[in-house]
Amino acid sequence: MIRLTRDSANDVVVTLTEKGTAAHYLFEFYSETSNRGVYCVQQDTSAHPERYNKFVITDTTGAVAADGEVDLPINGEYKYTIYANSSSSNVNPSGLTELETGMMILTGTVTTTDTYEPTQPTIAAYEA
Repeated sequence: MIRLTRDSANDVVVTLTEKGTAAHYLFEFYSETSNRGVYCVQQDTSAHPERYNKFVITDTTGAVAADGEVDLPINGEYKYTIYANSSSSNVNPSGLTELETGMMILTGTVTTTDTYEPTQPTIAAYEA
């Protein structure tokens, strides 16, 4: 299971080498609550890739997928899938080799936007 924290850079450690290796990896995070998939591409930063694979996934607004950034819409559970990817910018999983699937949990404080509703004007009532 992967755990990510909202609005921060997160170290993700998995073991993909037994299924395959690639120059880049495509991550898909799919929320069944929102029926939406979010993608990012990242390179392995592990010092020992034959033993484990390490990635840095950043949750941020205005995310750039090619930089390993995601903008996940809601806190909670996501299904993740990792694909072997030869491109540093391809975010389409069609034709890519699936290496791992599992669950990811996103936690943290959701940034809210203040909304204001117009106030009702006071109406004077006169009785005769």
